Amino acid sequence: METQIQITCEEIAGKANARIVRFVGDLDATNVDYVTEQITNYFSDGLIKIVADFKLLRYVNSTGLGVLLHFNKSAKERGGCFKIANLNENVYEIIEIIGAASLLDIYDELNEAIAALD
Repeated sequence: METQIQITCEEIAGKANARIVRFVGDLDATNVDYVTEQITNYFSDGLIKIVADFKLLRYVNSTGLGVLLHFNKSAKERGGCFKIANLNENVYEIIEIIGAASLLDIYDELNEAIAALD
């Protein structure tokens, strides 16, 4: 059974080439290709500053975490950034256990991540 994830994208007022991307569901091996395609399309469209809102992301596994690290690297290579906000305790714990917390730009609140875009 394929795990469902929804991704929505919305503009950030006053921020060029930036979007909030909201993740809803679980990020794992069953949908990592779909997520990669969506985020890669945003990069291809010139959106190089992404704030990932994980408020409704229930779970991420090592495969999903690998793709988040890839997005972070890809954004930086384009002169942009990939920031993460609103992690729940379970998702943060997985990121921390794997040792990726220091590699990702993580913010407690969405507005903090948006303010850090400049």
